[in-house]
Amino acid sequence: MRNPKEDRRVRRTQKLLKESLVQLMSEKAFKDITIKDITERADLNRGTFYLHYSDTYDLLTAMENGVLEDFQEMITAYMPSRPGNGLMPVLLPIVHYIVENEQICKNLFENNVSNEFVTKFKELIRKNGGALIERLYPACQTADSEYFFEFITYGLIGIIKKWLDNGMPQTEEEIARMSSDAVLSLARSFFAA
Repeated sequence: MRNPKEDRRVRRTQKLLKESLVQLMSEKAFKDITIKDITERADLNRGTFYLHYSDTYDLLTAMENGVLEDFQEMITAYMPSRPGNGLMPVLLPIVHYIVENEQICKNLFENNVSNEFVTKFKELIRKNGGALIERLYPACQTADSEYFFEFITYGLIGIIKKWLDNGMPQTEEEIARMSSDAVLSLARSFFAA
């Protein structure tokens, strides 16, 4: 049986390390960030870092996976049960999450170290969006849907990045509505009979 105090300490330590990495990524290029930088910022020692992560890339991957898991949980919880509900019930919680975690999301969507986050984000959209599009447009063709998802994933990433870069001038509702309208109008042109 796991010790709840130990789990709490592990989670707290990992959170400190991730927060330190996020702060440092706002200040300098990821390739220039060292374990020493992270542990000094977190006020932890290097040994503690190595108990949880093998290197800075391992920490970055853990951070990326955590955000993607949070997105998946929101999608699962808010996926419309009826096709007529549209995308707003799914998009609003995600946009709210981005606002609440602005710096980490900005760093991950703009990270030039690897395309792993963007690739995994695209897979998340494809996996979850595919089921929704098939419910909305049962006659959609596989070849067309591949082009559709390629286009919308880059489009959604572009909207998020532009919104973050501009200091988020639109409200959460406006950015979610813009994204929803773009996806649904393109889906109609691709798949409507």
